[in-house]
Amino acid sequence: MSALLARHGISNLVIEADDGYCSGSRAICVSRRSQEILGWAGADRMLVAKGLPWTGGRSYWQDTEVLHFLMPNDATQRFAPMLNIQQYYVEQFVHHALQASSETAKLSWNSRVTDVRQTADGVEVEVRTIGGDLSVFRSDFLIACDGGRSTVRERLGLELEGMQYEGRYVIVDIAQKTKRPVERLAWFDPPSNPGSTLLMHRQPDDVWRIDYQIRDDEDPAEAVKPENVLPRVQSHLTMIGENEPWEVKWISIYNAKCLTLPRYRYGRVLFAGDAAHLVPIFGVRGLNSGLDDVGNLAWKLARVISGTAPDSLLDSYSSERVHATRENLAYGAKSTEFMAPPNFAFELMREATLRLAVRDDKVRPLINPRQSAPVSYNGSALNIQEQGEWASGIAAPGQPAPEALLTGASGVFHLTQCFGKDVLCLVFADKPAPKTIAELRDQGVDVLNISPEVDTLGQARDRYGLPHSLASGLVLIRPDGYVMGRWRELDIVPLAAALKARGLSQ
Repeated sequence: MSALLARHGISNLVIEADDGYCSGSRAICVSRRSQEILGWAGADRMLVAKGLPWTGGRSYWQDTEVLHFLMPNDATQRFAPMLNIQQYYVEQFVHHALQASSETAKLSWNSRVTDVRQTADGVEVEVRTIGGDLSVFRSDFLIACDGGRSTVRERLGLELEGMQYEGRYVIVDIAQKTKRPVERLAWFDPPSNPGSTLLMHRQPDDVWRIDYQIRDDEDPAEAVKPENVLPRVQSHLTMIGENEPWEVKWISIYNAKCLTLPRYRYGRVLFAGDAAHLVPIFGVRGLNSGLDDVGNLAWKLARVISGTAPDSLLDSYSSERVHATRENLAYGAKSTEFMAPPNFAFELMREATLRLAVRDDKVRPLINPRQSAPVSYNGSALNIQEQGEWASGIAAPGQPAPEALLTGASGVFHLTQCFGKDVLCLVFADKPAPKTIAELRDQGVDVLNISPEVDTLGQARDRYGLPHSLASGLVLIRPDGYVMGRWRELDIVPLAAALKARGLSQ
């Protein structure tokens, strides 16, 4: 969040209770959408250089493969559908990018928020250092990203709503060399750990991430002791033929929660990430939904602080991201009920599905883990009703703006490289009139001309839904890479009126 605000020229201070980057791999799967957002922060090159990309995975019932899934992907995409990398690297790369590019953001390590008070024109935040020093900071707004046990949430008297599952998973990082391809691996009732569910992901530095379910009658405190973890890990490594020497790097325990605040804005305090919602790990929606939170919020908060948008713009952050969380929780709950059945009925249904999947490929999609994907803001107040003929269901207002490979004066580039800071208008025309370009820029809108010479593969025209019979059109894209509206021809009058109605024009 700090890096995105700094990119918009907004000074900010991060209060961090720890003395450095997180320990243990924690969140490890970074989606394509999250890689784009991290690119806005300047961390994408380091991320891609270190991370391990993947496009699919396999699931096994006992020792029989019952699913092989692939996520949508093609060679022209800027990023892989998923990238495996330990969370401490993500934190490090963003911090390094921030240090290299901005003097408007500061970070205070070993400092903990102890109290929060809202005033008529801002927020007072009481902070105590590890040495016991007490300070009070005053700011226009406070963004609470202080995790599942949020002090800010507690001080405001707020509680998460939803449900928590009983099934627990031990999470283990081990160092071991392997030649296996990078893919999501899952076993249901494997011979190595009968009655359990087990997940494996390769990570950089020859690290395996292994998650396995423990029985309901097992003591969690005992389950994470090395003498109980090592035999279970060794049993599975032996089963799959991984015989290289290995050592444990990190052990933790987890149980799935489907919890959220009813809204993410409370006056001048805004919540994001685990402080706002707790999402099951299955489908990798935790870190990725948190990054989507800050991608949505940063540009809106920057405009409000700079006086170029009304305060009410922040309400759209809350409504859009609560909607996204509820959709993530619905998918996460389905995945959790399959991965860690909460009762006998779910166990029976899962076993029947797995048995049938051995011989019936029509059943196998029921096992698909439904990996994280960007949520559409179909009901957003920022959406602009489109006029005329457009391809149905493609890049409609409220949907994520599609990628396209384009050719410019300096060579080939990806359309998503143009997102992240300003409202962008795609002008589809053979030769747009200079007056049209000037009028758009007068509205405070950046402009990208998508002529046939630029869109040599035709991807932009097809993916943004322009009928081939339509000679020209305008597509307006929000700074966070979501389509706002589409217009036939090059008349900017309705576009300007829609921006003004939403407080987004100059």
